[in-house]
Amino acid sequence: MWGYQYLFRSSLEHSSDSALKAIGFAGEPKAMLVGFQISGQHAYDVCIEPEDGPYKPSDFAGARRRAVELYDNHEERNMIHSHPGMHETFHRRLKRRLLGEAIVETLQQHHASHGREFFFGGPTVVGDYRVYAVIHVAKEELAKVPRLQSTRRDRFSLAPSLVHALVEEILYRASMNLFVPDAGADLEVLGAGSPELVRSATSKFVRGILYRAGSIFAEDHDLLFSAISALPYEGRSGVGRLIIGDPANNAIKVALKLRNPVPVQDTRAVRKLVEASTETTGILMHDGDIYGLGSVSKGYDETDEALFEVALLGRGSWDVRHGAVALLSVRDGIAHLPANILDFEILADSVTRKLTRPDVSKLAALARAASRNDHGAMLVISDDAATEAARLEPQAWSVEPFALSEDMLSQLTAMDGAILVDPEGNCHAIGVILDGRAAGRGDPARGSRFNNALRYLDSSPPPAVVVVYSTDGGVDVLPKLEPRVAKEAVAAAVERYLTLAVVRHPIFKEVYGAWDKVKAYQFYLSQEQCDALNGARKEFEEWRMKTHGMSIGAGLLAPHPLMEESYWI
Repeated sequence: MWGYQYLFRSSLEHSSDSALKAIGFAGEPKAMLVGFQISGQHAYDVCIEPEDGPYKPSDFAGARRRAVELYDNHEERNMIHSHPGMHETFHRRLKRRLLGEAIVETLQQHHASHGREFFFGGPTVVGDYRVYAVIHVAKEELAKVPRLQSTRRDRFSLAPSLVHALVEEILYRASMNLFVPDAGADLEVLGAGSPELVRSATSKFVRGILYRAGSIFAEDHDLLFSAISALPYEGRSGVGRLIIGDPANNAIKVALKLRNPVPVQDTRAVRKLVEASTETTGILMHDGDIYGLGSVSKGYDETDEALFEVALLGRGSWDVRHGAVALLSVRDGIAHLPANILDFEILADSVTRKLTRPDVSKLAALARAASRNDHGAMLVISDDAATEAARLEPQAWSVEPFALSEDMLSQLTAMDGAILVDPEGNCHAIGVILDGRAAGRGDPARGSRFNNALRYLDSSPPPAVVVVYSTDGGVDVLPKLEPRVAKEAVAAAVERYLTLAVVRHPIFKEVYGAWDKVKAYQFYLSQEQCDALNGARKEFEEWRMKTHGMSIGAGLLAPHPLMEESYWI
């Protein structure tokens, strides 16, 4: 399509990876370009970049036809604009957007796309091709991202999460920069670094949230929230709640209504009003104005996605929440995904593997309740909680075992120390200070809760799982267990490398790719497998040095001391 398409795509992929990592998303983004010939006579009607990837031009042979089908059945197919030029532009854009959707459909159905989610931008005309930029990410990681369900309101497209907003921003800038002659030649394909991309995506996401809440004109409110939370009041940090929603919404309970609403741009006045908010009552905001004090009724239907909370946490820090779900966190003015998202699949896997007959749903509910404490919390789930409560009593309060409710847990975590429960969710001790000895596995960059939990687990207590919510917003399920895998998959990876390593006119990319696969399984390798792999790698690198004058060093593989039979599926 053009000479620098490889550099453009690779730079787009690198920039996407950097920006998404900046917000805490590890979705392994990949970029590709799909171009459709416009009018000329070329060898390929469709071009793909990368050219050596799993997707071929022939895979998209039916994309144009599919786009026509989508257009003919689209709800806006019969939309009429009175101005001829506007009418033509609207339908031209609709057809091109639907061709992008046809591309995504084609990719999603391809055998190489398993576990990937695709997004498209554009198109942009480059030479005689109409080019769509495509980014795809790991579907499993995307599913973990807190998100809203609505993606359109009043025919406007709205990003359901910060990740979606950022990917959309990246694709928009990529499409715009494709207009530049020799796009990709200078490797600056987005015209912005990660901080600017994240800032723009944050503004877009917050604007979409406010639009759902009935605020049509809501520019730069993310900056205003940062400013309000950063302002001190009589020496106190800006801590409080803003409840955003249309006052006509019956789920809003107005306790106090201002005769003259205060513009949110008047940050000092808003900061003063924030002092009146509590854990259950917040400052009411709509369409850029603070209009009173109130709360959200328990009868609010969260499927409406019409009421939101901005939790001001002080010093330029704030979260946006819908119900109990944090959608966005900002710290020192920098946005990222909320860190205190508990992966319930990991929790379920851990308690199932470590504990005896755990009540997984009950324990998950308690772990979720522990997250509500802003200053951190720790939940210890022990197979022998009764014995541990008695042993730890000098540094804990043991209690008569009782079925712990979520509300009670939220109250108890307000004090220092962990809550000790059994696998059925019954509480045995509160205010627990965990003991243990330092064993070299701590992390000095983490707080005392995390490191105390590690020391406790290293002291050989009865089987236990510890859920740690740190003050900085992080959440950990300890011990961190490697995932269970099939023994056959590990054996196949080992056999593939041993087979490729003895080929003496090898495809080096395949050999080193097979080694990387083996290293990914390093935790599960036996001594026998490690010895065979180390020997094969040594012989291969010696041969390469002798015949090609170079070799690539690699550390020796060794069996992991914690590997045992429970890690096999």
